[in-house]
Amino acid sequence: MPRSFRIGSWAWIATGIGHLTIMGVMALGDADPAGDRAAEAAKGVAFALGGIQRTLHEVNLGINLVMSIALVFGGLACLVVAKEVPVPRALAGLGFAASLVLLAVAVVFLPSPPIVLFAVAVLAFGHAFVAAGRRGTLTVS
Repeated sequence: MPRSFRIGSWAWIATGIGHLTIMGVMALGDADPAGDRAAEAAKGVAFALGGIQRTLHEVNLGINLVMSIALVFGGLACLVVAKEVPVPRALAGLGFAASLVLLAVAVVFLPSPPIVLFAVAVLAFGHAFVAAGRRGTLTVS
């Protein structure tokens, strides 16, 4: 079996780590005065949801951190499965479907790096899904 399942997994990991890195660099300072004003404005907008008070800045930061960590975790979980057992075709299909949705969202809302990485994941997981064929599992080398 081609290594396409691992490639898809690493594309997710790279996207999550890349996003965390960009968030870290941006937190160190923004040379863009408009960005500084927007961040300050977001810190001033507070609301309560489910009884917890948060600012728009905190919610945005939290969503970004959670999604980045989830991508890294999902990719690592796929790598662990691929190492231990034959990968179920359903898992390759799930990776393909999730990557396709992520790619669609990235194309509409995000810059080129995640678009490219999610496109790689779509192709890789799609190939793994097809390669698993009717036997229902694939062996990752």
